[in-house]
Amino acid sequence: MLFVRKSAWLRDNYECLFCRSIPRQRVVIRVLETLFPQWRSMTIHESSPGSPSSDKISRECRHYVPSHLYEDTPLGSYRDGVRCENLEKMTFSDESFDLVITQDVFEHVLNPAQAFGEIARILRPGGAHVFTVPYYYWKKTLVRASESSGGIEYLEPPDYHGNPIDEKGSLVVTEWGHELVDFIYMHSGLTTTIYNIHDVRMGLEAAFLDAFVSVKKR
Repeated sequence: MLFVRKSAWLRDNYECLFCRSIPRQRVVIRVLETLFPQWRSMTIHESSPGSPSSDKISRECRHYVPSHLYEDTPLGSYRDGVRCENLEKMTFSDESFDLVITQDVFEHVLNPAQAFGEIARILRPGGAHVFTVPYYYWKKTLVRASESSGGIEYLEPPDYHGNPIDEKGSLVVTEWGHELVDFIYMHSGLTTTIYNIHDVRMGLEAAFLDAFVSVKKR
C-alpha cells in the first residue's frame, strides 16, 4: 500500500493512492477484520455512508443496508436505492442487525441519547455499534448546539463538517469528551471499548484515530 500526506492533519488527509481512503476510514475496516472476521456474512446497517470504507463494506457484505436522512423522503422508504432513516427514530424492527456502523456521524446528531438508544434497539443480542467520532478524551463534552421549539439554538459559533448528500455540510452539535462511554451506557445499555490503533504499514497514523465498539448484552 502507498499513502500520500496531503496536509499535516492526517486524520482526513493521509490518503491511500489505490482506494483513496483516509485513516479514520481504514481503522473501521481494521476493527471489522479483527473483531468481526465474519462481517461479510452479517447483517449490517450503516448510517450516512459516503467513503471508500463504506463502498468496500457495500461490495463485500451480502446483507448491507445503507441509509441517509433525506429531508424530502418519507422515513423507511428508498431514494436511489438508499433507505431514508433518522437515527433518532428508525423504522427498522427490533433486533434487525448484527452490526451498526457510523463514521463521524455522532458529532452531528441533535438528540444523541435517542440515537444511541435506537441503535441498541435494532441490534441483536451480542451485536455491536462500530463507530468513529472526534473524541476529546482530555476534556468535558461540549454541546455546541441544541434543538428548541424555535429551531436550532447555537450555544457556540456554528461549525460545519462535510456531508456526502448536502453541499452545505453538517452542523457540529457535540464535541465528545471523556463522558462519552458513560453517556452511551446510560442511554442504551451498550458497553463500549475504545480502540486506538496505529500501524504504519496500513497508513494508520493520525490524531483522533479512535474506533468505538459498543456491544449489546447477549
